[in-house]
Amino acid sequence: MKLTLRPEWRLYPLASFFGVLDLKSGVVVALLFALLNKVAGVYGLIATLTGAGGSFAQISLYLYSTVALVAIVLGLKAVQREDAKQTLYFAHFFFFDHALSTAWVVWFAIVWWFQTPHDGRRQANSAAQEAMMHAAPPHEPMTDAQRVAAAMAIWQQEKGFAAAIIIMSWLSKFYLALLIYSYATHLRKGSYRALPLSRSSPLIPSSVPAHYDDTALGLGEDEDVDDFYRVPLRTPVGHKPGQGSAGSLADFVSAPRGPGKSALGNGNGDIVFDADERR
Repeated sequence: MKLTLRPEWRLYPLASFFGVLDLKSGVVVALLFALLNKVAGVYGLIATLTGAGGSFAQISLYLYSTVALVAIVLGLKAVQREDAKQTLYFAHFFFFDHALSTAWVVWFAIVWWFQTPHDGRRQANSAAQEAMMHAAPPHEPMTDAQRVAAAMAIWQQEKGFAAAIIIMSWLSKFYLALLIYSYATHLRKGSYRALPLSRSSPLIPSSVPAHYDDTALGLGEDEDVDDFYRVPLRTPVGHKPGQGSAGSLADFVSAPRGPGKSALGNGNGDIVFDADERR
């Protein structure tokens, strides 16, 4: 059983990146930033393995970022090749990555906003942090009440800005997921080159290989694809009056002969020469 949304419930695919960039260019630029984010996770894993320390959640996230880095590289190649099928698979993966990142951010927000005391006490999570604490220059001693009051004043100023950054990052990644889905949808429908900011296709009909499928998905005839997405890239070849086609010769040969005799089949054996050939 195939589960699909009704046509009236489906989101209309985006046509550009904020109305200023081509859809493909916007996806590539956004994926480069996502690639940089995953590279930072790899550096976090290296720091953890070299003694920086970290919780199990942090280490698992660093390991996942390493695997996701490879997936983003492959997805970036599929986007540049305009491969509709692989781009759709990558869109599914990116949405899964966004959902996983959302769960981790929610867990981090609960721990940081509600479980962390924010009382100004120094905490060392590793030997390197402890060494940095001892190497810090001396400061004026403070009582516990003064330290808590100063730390809470800083926290009141920073927590709103931190929440705004997290929300903006979440919305940006959600928009990027919609962007990739829109790009994959346009590739599957064959409408990407018809978008206002898209460049014309460099391919010509003669350069299309003979084994190229009728749809951008490259699926077999036995696979059931919704007509909303499956749009043929080539019009069927057929003979119409007033239009030339590849099937015209076959139609001419297979056409029934009329009752009249052809002028070429008189059988009189005479050969007619042109006036120029007699000279």
